[in-house]
Amino acid sequence: MSIPRGHVCPPSNAVHPSDRWESLFIYSFILKFTNLRGKVEGLETCMDFENALLSREPNTIVTEILSRFILNLRPQTRNLSTDQISTTVASVLGDYLKTSERTIYWDEDLNRNVDPFQGLEGGFFTATWDFKLKVLRQLVELQLSHNADIKAKIDRAWGVSHNKHKKKDPATAPPQASDADSQESLQLLPVGQDSSRKRYWIADNSPRIYVSTNPWKMASSFKSVASTREEYIHVIDQLKASAPDPKSNKRKTKPEQAHAALIEALESRIEAIDAETARIQKVRRKIEQRKLLMAQAELRVTRTRRQTKKPDYVYDQTYDEDDGDEYMYEDDQTRDEEEFLDNDGIPTRPRNGRHPAAMGQRRSTRTAVLNANGKREAEDDKWGAWRGERRSTRLGAPPEVQLDFEPEPKRARTEDSTMSSSSTDTSAANHSHENSSAGLKLKSTGAAALKPTEVAVEQLAGKRRSKFWLYAVEATNGASGSEPNSSPDAAIISSEPSMNGRSLTPPANGINGNGIAAHTPPRSGSDKNMEGSLSPLSPA
Repeated sequence: MSIPRGHVCPPSNAVHPSDRWESLFIYSFILKFTNLRGKVEGLETCMDFENALLSREPNTIVTEILSRFILNLRPQTRNLSTDQISTTVASVLGDYLKTSERTIYWDEDLNRNVDPFQGLEGGFFTATWDFKLKVLRQLVELQLSHNADIKAKIDRAWGVSHNKHKKKDPATAPPQASDADSQESLQLLPVGQDSSRKRYWIADNSPRIYVSTNPWKMASSFKSVASTREEYIHVIDQLKASAPDPKSNKRKTKPEQAHAALIEALESRIEAIDAETARIQKVRRKIEQRKLLMAQAELRVTRTRRQTKKPDYVYDQTYDEDDGDEYMYEDDQTRDEEEFLDNDGIPTRPRNGRHPAAMGQRRSTRTAVLNANGKREAEDDKWGAWRGERRSTRLGAPPEVQLDFEPEPKRARTEDSTMSSSSTDTSAANHSHENSSAGLKLKSTGAAALKPTEVAVEQLAGKRRSKFWLYAVEATNGASGSEPNSSPDAAIISSEPSMNGRSLTPPANGINGNGIAAHTPPRSGSDKNMEGSLSPLSPA
């Protein structure tokens, strides 16, 4: 006695995914239980989903759908990239096929599920659209049975309570009919049927219409009859042409009433279809513009490699293109020996035995970038970093950067300091002009002038030297212009013109006009006649 086999549908002879009910089933699940339609670029209608299944290459739409389905079944999965997702799908599906749960891959002879990926070459994306459609259908059925969130949404929409002894919670009560999670929204029902009992199915606000016969029969057929607005209007016109005469007084049967209701339902969707079509066109224009910009960015020429020709810094374009030399990568043995000649013309060689790196000749006369801030240093400051260190003069170092360099002493830049420090002939005839015997500029009149009885002398041994005043002596005989002896009593005469008119000859108390005591050596007993003030002798 043979065991009767269960219900087995005959194989489909469809040549396009639009003629398979699994397409409507999978796409409706995506709309009702996921948010992929608003996140995946290019997935706007069921036609986009069907075209993605026809591709034999990795596709963004199919990859995102598989990723969402795998995460619903195994939330901890990480290998979801395009090059690994095919292996991940085979692994996840294989775990469920090893159980005793009957799937679409159940084999009656072997009494177990058969792995569809066994013997498949090239992975999921290289398979036929029929293979992809069956795998996606099986993943949808597994989610409806094993995903806790999806099951909870369905139970709440249908009012299923697993704890009947507890009071009903308003938060878990079935939602209203207008809610997206309500029973009316989650159900997949035909929009209507015609007088011949054909069902008309829609999934969204696109013009796509599916037509099927009784889905509860084994010989049921399924196909799409409209994908554009023109085809949609044509279907409505055909239904109106086959509708019973509205002027007839006969009572309409239920199929005829359903036929009229179907026409009314399809006509009420025209406005929503137009709005959805405009939105889809706008989204696709944005996608095309983005792809165009990306293509232009890839074709844009960028300087990513080192240039073999030296950069041109001449802007007047008056030179010949052939005059510029190019960079040459020379070997160490072919470089000019002039690089290793010292100042005397004797060949030298670095201590490490290596040749220095060849430097390319710059056409521009601008200084090369030396500092860390990217700014060019001045020619005068190129040795600034070597201050405090001994550098050889052979390298071109200036003397001021060497340790043993002593700068010349600087003098105050005044009018008096520019005069010579050597003494000149001092005579009474030059009293009316400038006296430069001590390198000072004396005037013929005023407090700083020599008196007729005084003579300016050079610096005396043991006396303090200054650039603002000098020593003057008065002759013993009172005659002007006589030479002083070897040990005169000198009076301090200031040559500074800005003394505010004070007396520059020391007074009798030995204090000069600046409040500085005039230093005079002790006089001997023979100089009785010079006792008293160092100023010119006053009459007795």
